[in-house]
Amino acid sequence: MITGGGAGIGHAAALQQLSWESPRISYVLADASSADDAVHTVSEVVQRHGRLEVLVNNAGAGAILPLAKAGLQQMRDIFATNVIGPSLLATAALPYLKAVRGTIVNISGTFGHKAAPALSHYAASKAALEHMTRCWALEPAADGVRVNAGTRPYPAGTTRRTG
Repeated sequence: MITGGGAGIGHAAALQQLSWESPRISYVLADASSADDAVHTVSEVVQRHGRLEVLVNNAGAGAILPLAKAGLQQMRDIFATNVIGPSLLATAALPYLKAVRGTIVNISGTFGHKAAPALSHYAASKAALEHMTRCWALEPAADGVRVNAGTRPYPAGTTRRTG
């Protein structure tokens, strides 16, 4: 199960087309920061495919957000998607992952361990995700569940500028 696969209208259309072409691929529209959606999504995946072996917490929220302009809702949205969402999904998925000795992969970002102006909230959320990953790696290890993190080179929802 990979979250964040439907980002943007183009991605959603491509994902829908891909799911029509392959019965092994499906999608569930959900809010990555919703407790109800986390439980529903995990249940739906298990119902459709009979098991859940891997959870990839890829959905992410980021914004160029200078401290002087940071608003409460923007901060909440970033943390809800980047920290709370993966927690909700991991909690919902854990019984199924234990059953198959599965894996959780949390997608972090370069700025989770690198400072940058106007990215403090995004960076803090990714640093939190990285630390949660280290803590989670210790908890279900006895049940054979592995937890790791991968890194995205720049904030979700932004484009890299070159030149």
